[in-house]
Amino acid sequence: MKGLLLKDWYLTTKYMRSLILISLVFAVMSVVSPENSFFRVYPAVMFAMIPVSLYSYDDREKWTVYAQAFPVSRAQYVTEKYLFGAICTAALVTLLTVLHLVTGTDGIDGAVTLSLFLGLVSASLMLPILFRFGAEKGRIAYLVFIGVICGGGAALSISASSAGDFTAVPSPNLRLCAGAIVLYIASWRLSIALYNRREL
Repeated sequence: MKGLLLKDWYLTTKYMRSLILISLVFAVMSVVSPENSFFRVYPAVMFAMIPVSLYSYDDREKWTVYAQAFPVSRAQYVTEKYLFGAICTAALVTLLTVLHLVTGTDGIDGAVTLSLFLGLVSASLMLPILFRFGAEKGRIAYLVFIGVICGGGAALSISASSAGDFTAVPSPNLRLCAGAIVLYIASWRLSIALYNRREL
């Protein structure tokens, strides 16, 4: 498991630096300009998509087939992707918490709730599709999903601006966060089942 995590860390730092940098800029902007909800949605979704992109790299380079020669089960491979995704979401939540504390701005609770919810739900919906159909067939669903999320973020921003409420982000909701965690765990179990039945 440690080796798989290191592999994905190296891939992330080498091939996704621009995506992470842009997401970090948006995360900072979400604290500085809370009136724009898109700034809050974008980093959460992009960080959640890191394990999705990593799987796409593995599948495109046929590493998923090569990995069958290692003492790594398919269940362990899937588990590592979900673990890496949880780490990415936790890193973003930590960053937003620090930014809010340093700047002294309001809305820290809503930002944490929204980032945790979107991060876990986004990955929960996308990863089973990729593990079932592969990167090539799952790419269309990926693009549609990103479009829907970005469009929803823009619509939320316009709605909040029209209402004059620039902090229209849900307050901490334990049920909301717990539901996202349960969905993430269910998605993980589903992905293992789908990936075990798939022919590579």
